[in-house]
Amino acid sequence: MSWPPSIKPDLAGQPLRATLITVPNCHLCEHAHAVLTRVVQDRPLVIDELAWNSLEGRALVERDGIPFAPAVYIDGVFCAYGRLSEGALRSWLKARTVK
Repeated sequence: MSWPPSIKPDLAGQPLRATLITVPNCHLCEHAHAVLTRVVQDRPLVIDELAWNSLEGRALVERDGIPFAPAVYIDGVFCAYGRLSEGALRSWLKARTVK
């Protein structure tokens, strides 16, 4: 769902759903999970993990043309892939919510 800047909902207190799409034995996937875990300490965020080769995971990465794992979606919106930057994720979240 896309909101014009003037009518963004106040989601600061509501948990967002992060979907992390991973492959086994992936150091970038482990890093992304650690970043998401740190972000959860400061804002409500529910983390789901999907396998890259699952039907749902495959559908998302093919739809968005993601070349490699991990992929991160927030409330169904593509956020990032590869090495996840904590600062970039926090900025992405801040830009999409009202504090």
